[in-house]
This record gives sequence, C-alpha cells and structure tokens, in this order.
Amino acid sequence: MKRRDFIIRTVSGLAAAQVPAPLVAGARFSGNPFTLGVASGDVTEHSVVLWTRLAPEPMAADGGVKQGVVPVRWELSPDADMRQVIRQGETTALPRFAHSVHVDIRGLEPGREYWYRFFVASHASEPGRTKTLPPANGHPESVRFATASCQNYTHGYFVAYDHLLADNPDFVIHLGDYIYDTSFGQTFRKHDAERAPVTLTDYRRRHALYKTDKHLQRAHGRLPFFSAIDNHDAIKDLDPAGLTQRAAAYQAWYEHMPVRGYGGPGSNQFQLRRNLRLGDLAQINLLDTRQFRDKQVPCRDDDGPTYGFGNYRIRCAEMFNEERSMLGKAQEWWLKKNIITNRAAWNVIASTSPFSPFRFYIGEKTLNYVGGWDAYPANRKRIIDAINQAPANAGHPIILSGDLHSFWVIDGAQSTAAADRIPAVEFVTSSITAGWPEPMARPVTDNLARNPQVKFHEPHRRGYLLHEVTATEWQTTARAVNDVKNAQSGAFDLARFIIGKGEPGFKQIL
Repeated sequence: MKRRDFIIRTVSGLAAAQVPAPLVAGARFSGNPFTLGVASGDVTEHSVVLWTRLAPEPMAADGGVKQGVVPVRWELSPDADMRQVIRQGETTALPRFAHSVHVDIRGLEPGREYWYRFFVASHASEPGRTKTLPPANGHPESVRFATASCQNYTHGYFVAYDHLLADNPDFVIHLGDYIYDTSFGQTFRKHDAERAPVTLTDYRRRHALYKTDKHLQRAHGRLPFFSAIDNHDAIKDLDPAGLTQRAAAYQAWYEHMPVRGYGGPGSNQFQLRRNLRLGDLAQINLLDTRQFRDKQVPCRDDDGPTYGFGNYRIRCAEMFNEERSMLGKAQEWWLKKNIITNRAAWNVIASTSPFSPFRFYIGEKTLNYVGGWDAYPANRKRIIDAINQAPANAGHPIILSGDLHSFWVIDGAQSTAAADRIPAVEFVTSSITAGWPEPMARPVTDNLARNPQVKFHEPHRRGYLLHEVTATEWQTTARAVNDVKNAQSGAFDLARFIIGKGEPGFKQIL
C-alpha cells in the first residue's frame, strides 16, 4: 500500500473512534458540523493552536449553524488512537467568528507529536495530528519542512498536498495566496461567485469553499501550518481606501486558519510575523509583507502599465524613495535584530514575494516586478546591509519565497550590478495550482540571459519545495505535480539542490 493511501485510510479509520456522550443535548445540526476539517498551527516548542469551524452547510452565510453560542469540547492525546487523553477542555463557537474555534494549548513538550479532536452534540471530528517545534536551546539533528503558496481553486485540485503529506515534514510554511479573489478566466472548478469577495460574508464563503478541498483538509489534519497573507488573501498594500475590505478579509482569514494574533472583529491589526526557532539548527523569520507595505505602484508617469498585466513597471524615481517600506519600521527593526543576533546554523528569511532583484528590459527602459521587493529597493538594501554586517557566527543566510507560480533558484551573489548582490541563495516555490500565464512568463524567459543570478527556472510545473536541514547541509527538492486537474495525480522530484554551510552558492544534484 502506498504511504499516502495508508495515511488517508488511517485518518478515516480513527474518525470512527468511540464518541463520548453528547455535550449539549439540545444542540442540533442539519449534518456533520465538521465539514471543513480540523487544523493546527502557530506551533512553538511548548504550544499549539488547534482549529475547527462548525459548518454543516459550509456555503451558507451562517455555515448552517442556527444556534447562537455553541459549546465545543476538545481533547489532546500523545497517541494516535487517543486512548490516553492528557489535556481536555471546553470552549465556545461564537456566531461573530462564524462559529470557528481556536484553542491555544500551552505547556506542551518540545519536539513531540500530539493528536487531538473536537466534539459537539453527538458529533466528533476526525482526529488531527500536530507536532511542537524542537527545544529552542536544543540540538536537533535535522528538520524537514515544506514551503507552499498560491492555490487557486479554479485552476485545479490541491493534490500536491497529498504528496507533501507523504514526505512527512515537521511543518508547512504557507507563503500566501491561500485563497484567490478571482479565477483569472479558469473554469475547471468554479468559485462560489464570479465577482471578487468584498464583504465579510463574501470572504467567509470563499474560505469555506477552499477548505472543502479534501487534499487540503488531509494536510491540515496531519501537519501544523505557519501561514502568511499575500495580495489575493486581502489587499495589496496599505491603502486607506481599502481598510474596510481588508478588515473583512482579515477576519475571515482568522476564522479559517489556526493562528494567533488577530485584533478582533473590524480590526486592521494582525500580528502576523513569526520567528521560528529550531534549536541551534535554524531560525526562520516569516515576514508580513502586506499589512505595512507602502503603495505598490508609486510612479506618476508610467507608460508601460500593460506589460505583464501591469506587474512589470518602469523604475521611476518614486520607487527609490528612502522612506518606502515593505515591512514598516517596527518589523524592519525586528528582522534586522534577528538577523544579526542569530546564532543558529542557518539564518532564514521567509517572504511571500521574491526578495532578489530581477531586471526586465523594454528597449532602453528598465522595469521592476512591483509585486516583490524590487518595488522597495531602499528597504531591501537595509536588509542586505544587515546580512552583510552580521557576525561570522550569525548563521548561513537563506531566503525562501513564493508568489511567482514557478520554481526559481537564485544565487544572489551573482547579480551583475554590485548594488543588487546578496550573499544568499533564494528558493522560490511554484504554486499549488495557480497557473503562470504567458504575459507573465514571457518577460521572465526573455530576460533570463540578462539576470545571471537566476540559476534555475521552471515556469510550467506546479508543486512545492521540500527542505531538509542539518547543521552542515541544506537540501531543497522541487516537487512537481504531473497534472493538477487529476485528483489522483502523481508527483516527481523535478530538481534537487544542496548548500554546504559556509560555502558560497549551491550545487544542483538532480
């Protein structure tokens, strides 16, 4: 039996485990209230957030829950069969949070696997599995994790997650675009509505639809996620005109994700940045690149707005304003401090969008991709300065990113312009399903020869990156799906790269 099939059957079998007596005799649902599955995330060495949402009718405005406050019981066990319950409790699913549940459990053992489940009335959720991070002062031999991004429901099945799950990573970092506001003309699977979400109800329906994908449910049910917000999840930058919509997007995102840090209904405040400490092996700085981002396209005079659907723009003077920021002052200070004070073997930046420079040319004009750090060169330069100024024992720098719907490996030290050079390798993951249209792909391929820092580029395959890390070696494998429109599709190793700690560049071994 294939490992993936074993995992799926095991989870399904555990769901039939004995259910305790109904918690609230009067609670009634039109069907299974756990149609959106269970999830865990935001793990630390001693804590985890467990999530579910009661939604017997997931596409209904209220999820099909007619009651007001609904009591929900939860259990935590160190065993897959959940015979030994070590923690349990009761919480409430509130209508103002779409009857979602977030249980923040503290005081757990580091580097430990746990199983959990929820109960409401006579219903039990499928058991979920999670795992805490290794001790912050520990010496783990290795860590394995995946980076993923950009899953458009209308472009295909999220079958990549079945293969990611079978790779048995310790956790997943999702680098944004968990949902899409538009189908971009694709109709393989239909969104709940053709128009982009604007209101809280709109965003709730869109998230609920995505959560019905069984491949995604299985991954959430077995692996802890760390998640970031990108432009299709909310809005693209700090535009005062969009704050009402962003508040709706933030609330729905919180209601459907196992996360901490939300400011509450109507809030535009969300503590999204994370510093993942993996003992003395690695620190990973997961950035919030959207909440504090200055206007994405600042140029007043731009005669090329249709090039690449307007994503590649002239490098105007406004783009180089020293005050322009991707991160905001507080987050930038936090990141630079973390880079310089790190003492783990690997010093990692995880960004929703590409960090490294890439130049596009139309005749004599030079353009930037405005969705990434190229639109914020001054902010990037300050981060590069921090990497360069970090002491020798600050760890080997690595950059992880997504957004571009294609696989890239970039050796930042090989940029032709001295000002663009970065002493780090960047791994860009492709999308889970989202396509890479020709108007976006062609400008890249046309300009690869003028960007020698890009050592690997594959625009046609969907998938994810698997990272396997030891104290002396970083190995990244690009895992590609054969066909996202086949729910049983296979996957294969597209390419594999190795970085030796303290050594320049990387080696491609596959």
